[in-house]
Amino acid sequence: MKIKLKVKHLVLFVLLPLSLLAIVAVVLPFSRSGTGTPALTASTAKDDRIKLLSTLNGSTGSKRMELIRTKIIEPGNLDTSYSFNVYIGASMTQSSQSENEETHSPLLPGDRIKFLQEYIMQGPADYSMLNAVKQLLYEYDVIGTMDDEADQALAAAVERISSPSSLAKELTLIRAERALNSGNFTAADDLLKQADSPVQNNDLEMDARTAWLGGRLLFAQGKSREALTLVTTALEQYRVGWKELKKEYGGDELQSIHSGESGNGSSAEAFEQGTTDSDIRLIALRTALQSALDMGIHTPATLQGTLSKSDGTPVSRAGIFLRAESEVHHSVMRNTEPYQIVTDESGHYQFSGVIPGFYQLQIGVSFAQIDGWAWPVQSDDWIEIKPGDDLTENIVLQPLLELKSPVNSQVVTGSSVKFEWEPVKTAAYYNLSGTVNIEDGSFTTIVRQNIKDNKVSIPAEELYDAGGFSISGGADDWKTIEPSSLLGFADPEGRFSWTIDAFDEQGKLLTRSNGYRLNDDTVGNLPFFYYKSRTLTAADKLVKDKKLEQALQAYRRDYAANPQDAHALKMLTHLLTAKASYAKDKQAEDATIPLLIQLVQLRPDANFTFSLVDHYFDHADWVNYNKYYSMYNELIQEKPSSYEMAIHATALMFQGQLAEARKQFAVALEEDLSHRFIGSYLAAELAAGQPLTSVLELAKRYPEHGYRTSGYRWPLLILKLQSEREKQPEVFDKLLQEKLASYAAGESEALQQWTTEGEPSALKNFMKAVLEVS
Repeated sequence: MKIKLKVKHLVLFVLLPLSLLAIVAVVLPFSRSGTGTPALTASTAKDDRIKLLSTLNGSTGSKRMELIRTKIIEPGNLDTSYSFNVYIGASMTQSSQSENEETHSPLLPGDRIKFLQEYIMQGPADYSMLNAVKQLLYEYDVIGTMDDEADQALAAAVERISSPSSLAKELTLIRAERALNSGNFTAADDLLKQADSPVQNNDLEMDARTAWLGGRLLFAQGKSREALTLVTTALEQYRVGWKELKKEYGGDELQSIHSGESGNGSSAEAFEQGTTDSDIRLIALRTALQSALDMGIHTPATLQGTLSKSDGTPVSRAGIFLRAESEVHHSVMRNTEPYQIVTDESGHYQFSGVIPGFYQLQIGVSFAQIDGWAWPVQSDDWIEIKPGDDLTENIVLQPLLELKSPVNSQVVTGSSVKFEWEPVKTAAYYNLSGTVNIEDGSFTTIVRQNIKDNKVSIPAEELYDAGGFSISGGADDWKTIEPSSLLGFADPEGRFSWTIDAFDEQGKLLTRSNGYRLNDDTVGNLPFFYYKSRTLTAADKLVKDKKLEQALQAYRRDYAANPQDAHALKMLTHLLTAKASYAKDKQAEDATIPLLIQLVQLRPDANFTFSLVDHYFDHADWVNYNKYYSMYNELIQEKPSSYEMAIHATALMFQGQLAEARKQFAVALEEDLSHRFIGSYLAAELAAGQPLTSVLELAKRYPEHGYRTSGYRWPLLILKLQSEREKQPEVFDKLLQEKLASYAAGESEALQQWTTEGEPSALKNFMKAVLEVS
């Protein structure tokens, strides 16, 4: 049955990194899938179970097998073992919904195990038996002590298939993968050799999967180069095979043939986009193997831990996904994840044979499991797995933080809004974020950071100034700006909400208020409120009607009539910035800065001031940059963020203050766990005459993490510089200092041109990477 919730029972916010200066558009569908507890009353579930057991126990022979297939196996197929309501990770959170929840079996796990075992031994040896095996393995994994029974069930299923076939091969590959994941590499090797025999029909997918497992096994055996060769060759053969099949069958027919029995959903269209399961899986493995080989890594590692709530309750039947650095920025793809497992009854998980590198954990849970709880994970939470490691990473869910005021659609008036929430015992400070809610989504921005108490009064002007703008249509059309994002909290007709994040002294997130609250016990106060402290101007109404060009002229008139009208001036800068950004309007850009300067004079604000800092940095106007950076520091009245310190360190380097720049970089890199400016720091150290050996250690200490960025990128660049220097040390050192001097002098265009001329070199690649940082 589908879940039905009253509106008041749903408080659902996306957990996204928030920028100080930008608003993020958030649209997340509410949903539910069948992995968690079905939305049935206890008495109804019990009655349905008794009724189904009676029907099954009253049948025999083929009729009984048919009932097991239709009542247990097929409903289970609608929701795979790794399908969850919510996937939560450091880099993204996603929600999914199953429309087939009403078909889920009411049987208990013990019931299911009994009937699945029976079907495997007595039912037809077909793909229903394969699905029965998969479901039985899932139940065994949840118990956590049934590895022998699981392998026996797999072996029994293989024995029932008399001749070489795709089904037999798939079962053997499942056995091999389980052996590999458990660290039994000898058994995995034997099973992969068995699976290597040809089957009746040429199956590209299983050949690709065999190579994928084989590559992982070879690495686990210390044969990283052989592993890379195997996977690279398999990927080439897979793509050639797909092209041949396309010629023979055509796209639509090929999709039907391919997805009919295997059920993996790949298609010719997906292949054209490079998104078939096998293609993605092989590419990801090739990337991991190449990175390990480049770094001289040849030994696998192990990672284990538990998933529990802060009160000690283990969370079983949850999914744990160990995701490589190159894969964390897309959704979980259950058929392509190399390291995935369900937690057992004690909440335990373990991954063996892991290729060393940088990873993030992601969990999959039901709504029932996450209801009222949060996993306080942050975008910078990386796990570095080194060769031979046996790491433990425990995941602990924390109770959602409770809000006190304003809540429950309270109407607030006056010159400020007083926010209050329940204190978190170990919190050192809090960040308050505000959200503008609209029909199809919301726009969220940080309003105030580093709040020391569990209450704060935010002046109206500060609320009005929070945020920016968001495009709802084509990115090249500034008129598609969402009006609610422009007006923000200055819209008296708007419906707003707010959230609190609690942090410890080290800046680690402890818990938050936003999350899943689905019943009367957990819903608490709803964070919605209205702020009616001003009335809409004629120009504001034009914005709400999406008549932005007319609004621009109206705000100009308002400001000309009253130079103290900070609202009109702020809206002018917002609209002109949007026009300059999305319409590539140089006149709008030129007009924005003088207005922004006037706005900062009229209403000194850290966000507006940093926009000027950013502008003058881009234009290398160091006099004005230093002026507004100093003003910005006075306005925030606290230490700048690691990002701001790194920007300032770069500015100092460009101004010739190398010693101070190096000090600033050192502090910024220590605090920024993603190490976004490590390239600039390395350039500064080399410019100061530091040897490549010392710079290499810095590159290893501060691995850069970002979208499609490898933590090994800078160490590899430095290693290649060392190799290049060995040929002609004096010539290399002279050229290096020359190019670093050009970089520090701001001669980026000439330097970029040099990197593209003549023969490629390690130094050119390094300087190109440094320029990309700036």
